[in-house]
Amino acid sequence: MFRGIDFFSDTVTRPTKAMRQAMADAEVGDEQEGEDPTTLRLEQKMAELLGLQDAFFFPTATMANQVAIQLHCRAGEEVIAASSAHIFWAEAGGPAVHARAMCKYIPSPSGIFSGAELKAAVTTVKSPHFPLSKLLVVENTSNLGGGLAWPIAALDEVTRTAKEMGVKLHMDGSRLFNAAVATKVPAKRLSQAFDSVTICFSKGLGCPMGAILAFPKKDHDEVRLLKQRMGGALRQSGIISGGVLYALENHLDRLQEDQDHARLLAQELKKFESGIRVEESPFATNMVFFHWTSPKVTAEAFLQACEKRGVRFSWMGDTRIRAVTHLDIGRSDVLQTAQVVGEILAGI
Repeated sequence: MFRGIDFFSDTVTRPTKAMRQAMADAEVGDEQEGEDPTTLRLEQKMAELLGLQDAFFFPTATMANQVAIQLHCRAGEEVIAASSAHIFWAEAGGPAVHARAMCKYIPSPSGIFSGAELKAAVTTVKSPHFPLSKLLVVENTSNLGGGLAWPIAALDEVTRTAKEMGVKLHMDGSRLFNAAVATKVPAKRLSQAFDSVTICFSKGLGCPMGAILAFPKKDHDEVRLLKQRMGGALRQSGIISGGVLYALENHLDRLQEDQDHARLLAQELKKFESGIRVEESPFATNMVFFHWTSPKVTAEAFLQACEKRGVRFSWMGDTRIRAVTHLDIGRSDVLQTAQVVGEILAGI
C-alpha cells in the first residue's frame, strides 16, 4: 500500500471519520426486497438531483454503465462514444459481453465532439445488412480526454442531434459533479436531456464504493431485472448509502477545492519547462495531464523516482502522466510535490 502524496486517482480517497460514523448509524434493511430505508432515500434523492424519475444503487459505476447499455441496446445494435470513452477502454469489453452490442468510436482524444461528428457516425441506412445505431454514451467529465468537462453549448448540440436522429442517450457521469463545478452549471441541467445517467460515489465524493443509475420510471422493472442478472442483490446496502448521503451533504461544495488544487499543480509544473509539458484546457477539472519531455531519463524512471520520494502519479502510457486531486490532497501537498519534481529534475 502506497503511503504518501497520492495523485494516482480520486478513487484512493478514504472515508472520513464523520462519514464512517454516518455509515455506522445508518438504518438498514434488505435492499433486494426494497426494504433498505437509507438506500431508498438515496435513490430518491439522486433521481431528483439528476432530473429523472427513478434510480437504483449499484456497487460500481462500471456495473451501472453496463446495465444502461443493456437497457438501451439489443444484441447487434450499435453503441457510439468517443474513442477515449471509459466504456471502451476500462470496462473489460463489457458492451460486447453483456449487451452483445457493436461499438463505434467517434475519433476524439479529448472525449468531446460535435453534433456534426455524431451525425457522421450514426448509421442511417435501413437495411438488414447494417447494425442500427441505438445509443450514444457521453462521458462527463472525460477521463482519458484530460479530465475535461463538456461545455454546456457542446453538450446541448450533441444531445439535440442525437434526439433528431432517434438515438438514445446515456451519460457516464462518474465525475458529473466535478463537471458541474467546472462549468458552473447544475448537475440537473447537464443531465436533463439523457435517458439514463450514471454517477460514481467513490471518486470526488470520497465514499468507499457505490454508484447510482438514474432512469425514467417506465424502465424500473427492466433495470431491476438487469441489475439482478449481474448479481445485484446488495442486502443491507444502507451501510454504504449512509456514507453517500453524508457526502452529498458535506462534500459537494468542497469539490471546488480539488479544482483549485489541480490548477495550482498545473501552474507549478509549468515552471519545469526543461522536463515537463502540461496539457492545458479551460474545461479541465480535478485532473492534470502532463508529458515527461526530458531526454535524460524515461517517464517510467521519473515516476519511480517520485514514488521513492513519497509522490505517486498515474502513468498513462508513453510520456503521458496524470495527477488527480481529491479529498486527501491539500495545498501543502501540491507545493511539496512541486518541490519533489524540481529536485528530481535538478538531479538528472
